[in-house]
Amino acid sequence: MARIDAERRDLTLTVVVYGAPQVGKTTILHCIQDRVTPEKRGPLVPFGTDFGVAPMLDWLPLELGVIGGWRTSVNLYAIPDQRHADATRRLILADADGVMFAADTQAGRLAENVSAMRSLRDNLDDPDGRSRAVPIVYLYTKCDLPEELQLPREALNLELNPSAHPDFACSALKGEGVLEALHGVISIVMRQYASQRPGA
Repeated sequence: MARIDAERRDLTLTVVVYGAPQVGKTTILHCIQDRVTPEKRGPLVPFGTDFGVAPMLDWLPLELGVIGGWRTSVNLYAIPDQRHADATRRLILADADGVMFAADTQAGRLAENVSAMRSLRDNLDDPDGRSRAVPIVYLYTKCDLPEELQLPREALNLELNPSAHPDFACSALKGEGVLEALHGVISIVMRQYASQRPGA
């Protein structure tokens, strides 16, 4: 959850990029890093695993400046959807203020996207099994591939996003749609916190 220093008017948010393996989560963070000015971001940091096979997570800190009178920063994480990362996923998602769910548009990856969405819902449940409502946007990745390989956004939304959360077509390699999705989830989170503040 957000860390708030009311005296200094500092607000630190946690946003998680989630999705199936090989969907482009780390590429999304690299895309954001490349398009944010150096003074507004820290380094992209991969954290290793005991298994030595892949990073346990990738972390990119961002400074957004003053929003609504609060100096706002974001810790942006990409977490692999592999069994060895279960504890890490639950720990990071327990603090998540927003989620960017990345789904591969290729028709052959639909089952993996659905499985990752199921995993996200399971990992967002609290210890008593109650689902925690977290703002979410959808990134439909690899939209630069030939159309005949892709499912239309309507079909993806039907399977993954029946509640009609904001969705964005994106190509992380080309830098299309990624910053728009990040702005989308941060805007939702900020509106949510503004509505919870006394006198809002």
